[in-house]
Amino acid sequence: MDPDRFVNRGLLQIKPYVGGKPREEVQKKYHISEPIKMNSNENPFGVSPAAIDRAAMILPSSNLYPESSNRDLREQLGISFGVNPECVIIGNGADEIIYYIAMSFINDNDEVIIPRITFPIYEIAFRMMRARIVWSSMKGYFIDLDDIPKRITSRTKMIALCNPNNPTGHALDRNSVLRFLARVPEEVLVLMDEAYMEFADPEEFPDTVGLFRGGRENLFIIRTLSKALGLAGFRVGYGIGHRGLIALINRIKLPFNISIVSQHAALGALDDTEFLKKTVEETRRGRELIASALNEMGIPFVESSTNFILIDTGKDAEQVTEELMKRGIIVRSAKMYEMPTCIRVTVGTIEQNRRFIEAFSEVLRI
Repeated sequence: MDPDRFVNRGLLQIKPYVGGKPREEVQKKYHISEPIKMNSNENPFGVSPAAIDRAAMILPSSNLYPESSNRDLREQLGISFGVNPECVIIGNGADEIIYYIAMSFINDNDEVIIPRITFPIYEIAFRMMRARIVWSSMKGYFIDLDDIPKRITSRTKMIALCNPNNPTGHALDRNSVLRFLARVPEEVLVLMDEAYMEFADPEEFPDTVGLFRGGRENLFIIRTLSKALGLAGFRVGYGIGHRGLIALINRIKLPFNISIVSQHAALGALDDTEFLKKTVEETRRGRELIASALNEMGIPFVESSTNFILIDTGKDAEQVTEELMKRGIIVRSAKMYEMPTCIRVTVGTIEQNRRFIEAFSEVLRI
């Protein structure tokens, strides 16, 4: 059989997404009992205790299908953000919502503007729907908001922005985003992926939900419970957008996309302000520790507003990650992002951060 005979031609331009290397693979390859996983931006402080309690309580009901519309979660988020629950959609992680947006709104040859260096799932999802990807320029490691409006044409359907940006960690500030949105036509949808927003400076970070409530209807905001709230394994993300857009997405949304356990874990996590506060504070301390060490070494890095740091090692990133794995530290090479000398390092616990600094210092001397 010839598989190409059946293929969606949008897939022919897609490079598969490669996730972070799992701990088990490093354990087996290098015979290391407890490698430190600092490559997937997971929460090193565990899971919200309130989430665990809620999940445990519902486990005996796992023989039942979950409520298909995620009603309780949507209502809780609606109350938190002051929006109608019909403007909220829940996804199996933020990634699922990105796929739903692509499937719901993109037609052949619609143009989607994406910054040159950003989260690769945008390109995968929109190419799947046979969009024409228009790459916008970067100012070094920063998204160039002045360049994007220049690339808007009559075929532009959407702009995808990750703020703070993955993999650079840089956050677009409030005033810059306001000026940018003023230059975007109302008929162009702006996808704002704010997966790491909890780690950014709240005084500087744009209030996109407030803008949406105030009538900016071409904003579609995506967030996740995977990072700051520690629910990466439960897979819960959410989107906030115009109720008409949400209604269209609901035509294709899988009816039971979030498990009954994940729904209840999310409800618990959203109420756990203490865990969120601890995560944000400890992450900032860890970020400052790594940044201080890098400054002492004279190693360039991007000032981060996230729970990870992009570091320019000045060496081949694949070799650096390999040497770090030999020392029990798993980080992410940024070669796939066209940054061949950069690595992305998740901020861990204080002990994990110190171990990374020690191992990285050794690798630099090789």
